[in-house]
Amino acid sequence: MTEPSQPQSGGSFDYVIVGAGSAGCILANRLSEDPNNSVCLLEAGPPDRHIMIKIPLGIMYLMEHKRLNWRFWTTDQKDAGNRPVYIPRGKTVGGSSSINGMVYMRGHRLDYDDWAALGNAGWSYKEVLPYFKRTENNEVFGETPYHGTGGPMNVVNVDSYSPLVDIMCDAARQMQMPVTDDFNGKQQEGFGKRQFTIRGGRRESTATAFLHPVRHRKNLTVVTDAMAERVTFDGKRANGVDVFVKGRKRHLEARREVIVSSGAIASPTILLRSGVGPAEEISRHGIAMVHKLPGVGRNLRDHLTVPLQHLSPTTIPYGLSWKTAPWVAWNFLKYPFTGKGLPSNPILHAGGFIRTEPTLDRPNIQFILSPALRTPGGRTGIGHGFGLLVILLRPKSIGEIRLSGPAYDARPEIDARFLSDAADLQLMVDGFKLARRFVRAPAWDKVRGEECTPGPSVASDDDVRNYIRTMASTVFHPVGTCKMGHDPDAVVDDQLRVRGIEGLRVVDASIMPTLIGGNTAAPTMMIAEKASDMILGKPPLPAAENV
Repeated sequence: MTEPSQPQSGGSFDYVIVGAGSAGCILANRLSEDPNNSVCLLEAGPPDRHIMIKIPLGIMYLMEHKRLNWRFWTTDQKDAGNRPVYIPRGKTVGGSSSINGMVYMRGHRLDYDDWAALGNAGWSYKEVLPYFKRTENNEVFGETPYHGTGGPMNVVNVDSYSPLVDIMCDAARQMQMPVTDDFNGKQQEGFGKRQFTIRGGRRESTATAFLHPVRHRKNLTVVTDAMAERVTFDGKRANGVDVFVKGRKRHLEARREVIVSSGAIASPTILLRSGVGPAEEISRHGIAMVHKLPGVGRNLRDHLTVPLQHLSPTTIPYGLSWKTAPWVAWNFLKYPFTGKGLPSNPILHAGGFIRTEPTLDRPNIQFILSPALRTPGGRTGIGHGFGLLVILLRPKSIGEIRLSGPAYDARPEIDARFLSDAADLQLMVDGFKLARRFVRAPAWDKVRGEECTPGPSVASDDDVRNYIRTMASTVFHPVGTCKMGHDPDAVVDDQLRVRGIEGLRVVDASIMPTLIGGNTAAPTMMIAEKASDMILGKPPLPAAENV
């Protein structure tokens, strides 16, 4: 059994929030609105000052940044080519909202009704929609039954969409597929433009929207380069956090609550190091058991994707070539003065949600339009082309997170078990074949050249299966490892309180009991907004009507 070294006192607060990411920054804002509440926000990474965080196109640089990104890898995935799969996560103030693609996407309304149907009171679509709206300042749609204005998080269209977006929508019509003008409105299904969290041509993270405007509050303390070792307890009540700040151990007392908001990878890791989780996992590392909770680290889910790419005989798609070099140079030169142009563009700015079977009650496959050729690392390459990313929205394969050791800086073992359920592989095959048919629609004729990824040699279903196993990656949406619910594997209840423990909550994407059909940044913001009312004892916002 490990005996932690005696930490020095680092202060006493009403609330200690572990993780200044997509949820933590919102919680810090809302909990410190009352000057009588003292709040400490901990972040393992540095401040979010890097210039590439601010530039939307900088996502291509941030995806593998050694200082601002945790750069996690899974264990070798035996059903996915016996290889590890890369899982980037933000390691800076703003968390993954400071390095992600800035897509503002909520998922399908039935996803939240599913949460409520599992017994989670207050989490149906009509009940969470007001919290989505509270976070939002939508410059395009304004105040509607589905959208809000005046919220901290700015949501916009990019200043210029690729001409390929119109081609994509024309192709959808030719294929008898729907087109939608708002993935977050009445109709998610269909093809159309995506919206983004950008303000004035710069990234809008939860740090810029929620945290930086209130950093002056005297009752709010933000500590960066602070690696949480464990939550501490008095019996079954959380009373603080042991944390290493620039390598020196400190203890922070939490008089009311500790709130773990470190994301779907780190939150269960912190709980396990704290002695909360499956008994066998905790005991094998010699950690003192505080509370047996079998579900900690389990229920890991993520969206898998494979690319389909075509070369183009035109310069309509983005790319680097002699013909487009002056245009690219001009875009970069004007951006600092106008906030517009290519650097203000997150590139993956359109796509579609489709059903592979008409009897389904919601889309099960997503296509994302790539208006440029992309390397496996996600960077735009030399030459011109375009592609579709084929994404499995609700995988049945479920993984888990384990400890590799008890030390605060030991990397977690991430066994995602990708494609371990045969149904996932078959659905990805179906989606990929549908993408190929979609790109053969006449609307693409003027821009479509030879298929280069995976190429015409991948022809049979067995070829496609092998391609998916060896090339599938994630779109960086891990959730579920501290899931909300009432079954034996549930970690938190529907108030996000850790079951069997007082004074401890988890508030981030790890509480999602199921994976929603879309990007996870906006839902995580909603979770934090809703949780802040729960923590402060406020009544929930009235449920939406007529939606």
